Amino acid sequence: MQDFRAQTAMVNQQLAVFDPLGTELSKPAAKRLVGKGVLIITELFCYLLSLGAIAFAVMLSRIYPFTILPELRYKAEYNKLGTMNIEMFNLAIYGLIALSAILFFFLARAMRSIRLKNDILHFAGGHIKTLVGQHLKRKAEIDAINQRHFLELPSMHEGIVLNPTINEIPNPGYDG
Repeated sequence: MQDFRAQTAMVNQQLAVFDPLGTELSKPAAKRLVGKGVLIITELFCYLLSLGAIAFAVMLSRIYPFTILPELRYKAEYNKLGTMNIEMFNLAIYGLIALSAILFFFLARAMRSIRLKNDILHFAGGHIKTLVGQHLKRKAEIDAINQRHFLELPSMHEGIVLNPTINEIPNPGYDG
């Protein structure tokens, strides 16, 4: 009986832990798929922006506002600006482009990580829902057994009989 009561307590404790977790992890499939689609599109877009920044750096001297960069570097009339200033300006432009490419790449990797974690959470949510269902079924069985058989037995708490009414029922075969 003590083992049965321990199992009852364990099932109740596990339900108290798993039920809110299962409820929190179970999202409608349509909402999850929309979120996954948005994450995939954002990830691909960030990868493309990263590659685009690299292509932009390669083609920089051929794009209109930046066609002045090679002129600044090689034409003698701009030497009065200072060769060091012109070189630092070129490095700053290329550095900003490289930084944006790196940041877009890391943002794409973060989106991928979020997407994979969401897949794991969905997987865990499905299994926790199954586990909660099994625990609820076991709890119903325990409650049925408890109602059927233990109403006439004394309630026990750590081996101490709390309700001794079962022992007060007279036994006609015993004269004691």
